[in-house]
Amino acid sequence: MGFDLTFMQVFLCGIAFFGAGIIDSISGGGGLITIPVMLALGIPTHFITGTNIASAWVGTGVAAGKFIKSRNVHWKSALITLPFAVAGSSLGAKLNLLMPDQYLKIFMIAAIPCIAVFLLINKQFGEQDRVAEQSMRRIVLGSVFTGLVLGTYMGFYGPGAGLFFMLSYAAFLKLNMVRANGNARFVIAIAMIASVITYAMSGAVIWKLVIVATIFNVAGSYIGASLAIKKGVGIIRPVMFIVLALLIIKVIIG
Repeated sequence: MGFDLTFMQVFLCGIAFFGAGIIDSISGGGGLITIPVMLALGIPTHFITGTNIASAWVGTGVAAGKFIKSRNVHWKSALITLPFAVAGSSLGAKLNLLMPDQYLKIFMIAAIPCIAVFLLINKQFGEQDRVAEQSMRRIVLGSVFTGLVLGTYMGFYGPGAGLFFMLSYAAFLKLNMVRANGNARFVIAIAMIASVITYAMSGAVIWKLVIVATIFNVAGSYIGASLAIKKGVGIIRPVMFIVLALLIIKVIIG
């Protein structure tokens, strides 16, 4: 690894991953907390993405398990989405090597305020679950779109992917926010496996930090998923606005 981490660096990262686990399990966007914290603590940039994904993967799986146990995953759409999300993630990673992300950032600077306004105007968005009213054709098309487009975004850029998966499920398939979140947690947890393996094989993971961060992240993810399931859209909506604010700041400052 070529450098050592102090106890305080590890501890502060653990606290960041705990908070990220809560936020990520409620609305997605935990990386908007952990990545800036790791940068601020002086962790080398070429270790940050791999360490972040490896540390968050188990927590995402724990959150997915909570949603599955409470029957808040719509299996038909989630399983259709999954292979397209994996394929899109691979495509996004390749595109990242070929083109700058400035074009995506310009689009997001315009799109994120529009999403926020839409959510403010449509106060009942995601409260009712109407997926049973949707045709099989709509479920398939919505799931393929969600997997391919947002999987590509996840591989190309990443921050806020969980939030966008959740919003897509709610908008196109008419899932309520809790089930949309359950779908997002399940798909992302499985899709992250390939990324964890890739970063691990490349040596871009700080494993002693991952061990501590994972413990904190699992605890936060368990709490966050429990809150999302219990409180529903009442807690998901305000956290979504926090994540959107963090995301626009991230896009603007780079």
